[in-house]
Amino acid sequence: MTNQIKPSRTILYSLVFLLFFQLVADFVETIYTFGLLETDIPPEIASIVLFFSPLILLFFRRGLSQRSGLILAGGVAVMRALEVFLDKGGKMLASGVGVGLVLVLLPVWLAQHAEDEDPPALEMGCGLAGAVAFSILFRVLGAGSDISLLYPGLSWVLAGILLFVVVRLYRETNPEPLPQGSEKSSFGSTAVLCVGILGTLAVLYFAFTSPLVLARWSGLDERPIVILLAAALGLYAVALVSGWLARLSKPAVLFWNALFVLAGAAAIWVNQVRFPGESGSYPLDQPEISLFQHIPLFAMILLSPAALIDFALLVREVKARRPALRSLAGGFALAALFLLIVVLGQAFTTVYDYIPVVGPWFRDCFWLVFLLAGLGMALPVLAVRAAPPAAPRPVLRAVFLPLVCAALLGAAVWVVANRSAPRAPADQAALRVMTYNIQQGYSGDGTRNYTGQLALIRELQPDIVGLQESDTARFSGGNADVVRTLAEGLDMYSYYGPRTVTGTFGIALLSRYPIENARTFYMYSTGEQTAAILAQIHVGGKSYTLLVTHLGNGGPMIQQQNVLERLEGMRNVIAMGDFNFDLASEQYALTLQTLDDAWVKAGSPPAPGLNLDNLIDHVFVSPGTDVRSAQYIVSPASDHPGLFVEIGN
Repeated sequence: MTNQIKPSRTILYSLVFLLFFQLVADFVETIYTFGLLETDIPPEIASIVLFFSPLILLFFRRGLSQRSGLILAGGVAVMRALEVFLDKGGKMLASGVGVGLVLVLLPVWLAQHAEDEDPPALEMGCGLAGAVAFSILFRVLGAGSDISLLYPGLSWVLAGILLFVVVRLYRETNPEPLPQGSEKSSFGSTAVLCVGILGTLAVLYFAFTSPLVLARWSGLDERPIVILLAAALGLYAVALVSGWLARLSKPAVLFWNALFVLAGAAAIWVNQVRFPGESGSYPLDQPEISLFQHIPLFAMILLSPAALIDFALLVREVKARRPALRSLAGGFALAALFLLIVVLGQAFTTVYDYIPVVGPWFRDCFWLVFLLAGLGMALPVLAVRAAPPAAPRPVLRAVFLPLVCAALLGAAVWVVANRSAPRAPADQAALRVMTYNIQQGYSGDGTRNYTGQLALIRELQPDIVGLQESDTARFSGGNADVVRTLAEGLDMYSYYGPRTVTGTFGIALLSRYPIENARTFYMYSTGEQTAAILAQIHVGGKSYTLLVTHLGNGGPMIQQQNVLERLEGMRNVIAMGDFNFDLASEQYALTLQTLDDAWVKAGSPPAPGLNLDNLIDHVFVSPGTDVRSAQYIVSPASDHPGLFVEIGN
């Protein structure tokens, strides 16, 4: 019997892929967090095994029925519903199991064959496009963070819809297994195609399911980025429905892929900083990138539907070759290894200084990791022999096109309309300043705590906030943007600081007053790269020079010398950050030769639970500054105390 196209199956695929992107983001982020917290026995070593869950299928020689696939999809929904409410250990386990279920589900789907092979490829391709569109919408609505994480009830709604679709399809599905493929199909070619399929998912997760991270790569405004990506994906949807994509030749697809991959690598390469090895070259200003130099970024965004085209072609090819379930199990296990290498490689571009032997090779190689993911997606297309899937039938067009376009249009409209100019405080007689190391948005016990940190800052009502360890807008941080989430939640202007492709500690400046002349400079670093933000604000006719930084481990003397060199001769200085040196250090003594410690000057009593021997978060001010109060805020919201200072204007 012909496998007829059903809207409910397209919705099933879309929800599974959407939840996969959410689960893999949480899984990778949680693994990274365990390493960040330096757990004694790192559970991430064991949890990585979940990437190789397709190997379980080697034990099912006779294959699995469609109902088995639906049960697996239901398991994905359950894991997503559970993990958003669990602590860090439970979250890692639930998200990892959810990722593993999807990696098992893909070969199960692809091993089931019917007379008509186009509908599965079309349905899965359209479902993936829908998942990307709604992922973009959720990230935009959540100000860079998936809104279903900020409001966990939404995750329950998504899981509930998926379970409803699963139950409905389960009742309509024949319990007998569909015909399975042949063991004669080449394992090598099957594995290559599987790598390509997961390569497309890796590329989409790299940035395109959360396009606001592209703004952090490049320092550009997020609005044109989201609008361009929405337009590109919308045109893809229209072209697919019209049948134009079905007329693409293989050389045209390969050329499209080549342009996309090269444009992506070039876009990152342009935004990376070439760090000299000589200490005399620092402090080093972050180079300005011209609009002309951003052309590769815009080209990459416009060419991004290549990933969706490749996915449909690769799925169609697998279905045409009819490999056995065991071959697909081994192929997807190798593909999962490729996905894991991409994930670890991207993480190593940030934590290279903590990974012996291997780590240093990834320093300043963010572009290379994207190139690897892109080649993993594009090269398997060379093995495609089957014709592209035909245009969707009317019943699929009625579901696919309206949903995708509505999600993309909603994201584009929201990112443009949701812009408000923060209002300066009515009372400008005092300036309230806060420095806060937010530990990637995690609490002291390793729980994701964006909302808790937002509540703490909002309660103090600072006018200026300096953030450290805020570099979440990449793989290891779940491609979330905690700075944007906090800035919009507090209704403040923001400046992010170093571009995330530089593998630098994330630092950011938030302000109720317009931030002027903001720029980033780098200090000399033999290990992890460090940077500082320098900017000005005007309060009631008075100009202040603001500096936010995060020095390397031990607060190297040369890095603080670079900071002080930039501040030399400036007036009304407020320098804040995680300096990584304590009150007894030589660096602290050097700093007091030109600046005052605001907390010491205020003479405030220590907060309960404050370790005076390990005060490394400081606010320094110009001599003569009227410091009215200063207080460390000891809270489990982060592993660092916040420091809140009130300055008379």
